[in-house]
Amino acid sequence: MADELVIQTEGLTKRFGDITAVDNLSMEVRRGHIYGLLGPNGSGKTTTMGMLLGVLKPTAGSFRLFGSATQHEESRRRIGAIIESPAFYPYMSGRDNLGYFRFISGRGSSDDVDAALEKVGLAGRGDDRFRTYSHGMKQRLGIGYALLGDPDIVCLDEPTNGLDPEGMIQVRELVRSLRDGKRTVLLSSHLLHEVEQICDSVTIISKGKLVAQGQVAELVRSAKGEQIRVKTTNNVKAHEILSALDWVEAVGTMEDGAMFVSAPIARSGELTAAMSHSEVYVTEMSPVRTSLEEYFLDVTGSN
Repeated sequence: MADELVIQTEGLTKRFGDITAVDNLSMEVRRGHIYGLLGPNGSGKTTTMGMLLGVLKPTAGSFRLFGSATQHEESRRRIGAIIESPAFYPYMSGRDNLGYFRFISGRGSSDDVDAALEKVGLAGRGDDRFRTYSHGMKQRLGIGYALLGDPDIVCLDEPTNGLDPEGMIQVRELVRSLRDGKRTVLLSSHLLHEVEQICDSVTIISKGKLVAQGQVAELVRSAKGEQIRVKTTNNVKAHEILSALDWVEAVGTMEDGAMFVSAPIARSGELTAAMSHSEVYVTEMSPVRTSLEEYFLDVTGSN
């Protein structure tokens, strides 16, 4: 069912001795989204994935997979994942590696191996030994393994880590292609620019704690509220006119000499009309776009 909750955590906590890696984390992941688990290195992203995948046992809290809080082993068969760097046998071909790990994991059929190689763009290199692969090809083969058995959820931990720009673009496009309206992708990353380009929604954690979650577009819009960048034929007079409008929250000056106007973007035409009545004309106007990086620095107190 579209938009159903496929992952839900409640107070999820993991401690290693005196260190709390994940602290009372509650988040929701819905079907059909590319969902970013965002935070700096050491923030608890990999630990969170490890608990969801059964690699680590939570210290406290609980989680549901596909709505169930008890049938985790059965639910995990519907999840494909690569955590950290994929580990394959260097002397075996890409195809044989996938075949071997498919066999021991019991995920998918032999036909899924060729389908996975095709999906990740390695069909022509499937018979080459893994040790001859570039770092980007190795990452793509790891994603191919995660796709065996056509899982409902694909968990990817830092899939572009260590890649050159070309490799990052290839993996980024591959991740985008995995979303098909039914499959959910849970992507952990500390690369804010990457997450903004790929993900629909994010959970941001810092030092193991939840600091924000929601749709990327809504979060970045909330960072400064709606703002409009304006240049006019007379900025001094324009500032006076716009400041007098009761629905304009603030008017200020930007570094490039333009003004920023804190007002609904949908009312841009009214701004233009108000100034033109006093023979002040707009020469440039555009919405101010806050980046996910700016939002992240704001909510984590890192700026």
